[in-house]
Amino acid sequence: MRAVIGFSQKIKRVWMEAILDQLLQTTEAHELQRFLDARLTEDLPGKESRAKAIGILLRIWSSVPQKQLALRHRAIELLTATTGQERLWLHWGMAALAYPFFRDAAEVVGRLLALQEDFTTAQVRSRLVTTWGDRTTTKEAAQKLITTLVDWDVLRSTKTKGHFLQTNKHRTESSALQLWLLEALLGASFADEIEAQQLLRLPEAFPFQLTVAVSDLHRHNSFDIHRQGLDMEMVARRVSTQPRARKPEKAAKKSKAKASATALPTLFDDQPEDPVSDHRPGHPGTETPVVTPNVEAQPVPSVALGDITDQSRMEEAIKNEVLRTLAERTSRFLQVHSMQLMPDGPFAAPSAECVEQFRDGHYYGCIALAQAVTEMMIRHMCQVKLRKRKTQEADLKKNVEALHKQGRITDDWKTTLDHVWANRHAFHSLLPSVEMDRQKLEDAARNHLRLLKDLEKEFFG
Repeated sequence: MRAVIGFSQKIKRVWMEAILDQLLQTTEAHELQRFLDARLTEDLPGKESRAKAIGILLRIWSSVPQKQLALRHRAIELLTATTGQERLWLHWGMAALAYPFFRDAAEVVGRLLALQEDFTTAQVRSRLVTTWGDRTTTKEAAQKLITTLVDWDVLRSTKTKGHFLQTNKHRTESSALQLWLLEALLGASFADEIEAQQLLRLPEAFPFQLTVAVSDLHRHNSFDIHRQGLDMEMVARRVSTQPRARKPEKAAKKSKAKASATALPTLFDDQPEDPVSDHRPGHPGTETPVVTPNVEAQPVPSVALGDITDQSRMEEAIKNEVLRTLAERTSRFLQVHSMQLMPDGPFAAPSAECVEQFRDGHYYGCIALAQAVTEMMIRHMCQVKLRKRKTQEADLKKNVEALHKQGRITDDWKTTLDHVWANRHAFHSLLPSVEMDRQKLEDAARNHLRLLKDLEKEFFG
């Protein structure tokens, strides 16, 4: 769960344009704050709401971390060749860098729009609650952010309250602007690198029509691209470091004797070009003719150079894959080796299988099995505690309500289990081949294992 949401106020696009114009005049935070306070007085008469909005605007465009300053400077440089509509590309990238909640919400909306034409506020809230926690600030921030995106002409509301559609995608002919946005979104993500094709299809970039290709990524100076496996290219941000000034070398004071001395040859010196020179000890400079033995040359089997190269590459890729898999499995083992499930409980075998699925990196299997075991455990408690027959079986939500009504489980447990039931399908849209999705799958699997452990302890401990 993230710590600070921060994006708790609707931010109009005209305010973003105002601070961006002012940045061309000054980058001093106190001057920008004074300017915004005067600019937003009419729109936000309340001091508290105005202060919140100013804080968000300053964090996006002024209070930029040191490692992201280069991106902000390049964004300002791009303004001279950017139209008014194209400025949204810059606002979007800087907002994603400043607020992880903004990036996560944009990703959720992008995934929903990829699956369906419209979405609801409730759908966005339920998915953000999984990452940011079930708290009031999460739900309020989701609502504020959606209204912000409507004002930015990214979404539009429908006649049905709480339903939203996507507007036409924003386009630009500037490849520099597109590459800047991709670099900003990569910097805003929690992954150090991402597969090149996936970078061009980031769900959080849903409002924009990207026309750049992998070849453009190769030419972009701020990207480092390397091959992983046989045919996968991974993209990472290049760390910009200023070259250090080279110190002038001190003039070495050498005596005339040392300057005229000849360096002695070593083993690492190049061999003389004359193949008949023989510098054997005791015979310096003597030349010995090379005698070629009269031996019939044996035929050498012909091996294509390409075959050797391909085989070497394949062997290296397989070796790296094995080492990486071993390291990842060791890491997962260390995460769950201390997780003691009830060895004598009625669900010991499937619970242990959940742990094995996690250790092997089968996150989908771990989550699905853990959900099934949780549902069977609640059903078992209904049969034991409430004397329900097998013919009276119900789903997990109804069984939880029945146990809670009879005082068999606490309010906290009911809230937790209701949340699990409501989000039981949330992981289906995640792609294991995507670094960010794979991390979310791993977190979800780990959380399901912990829930299973606590639930077994609560009922059978």
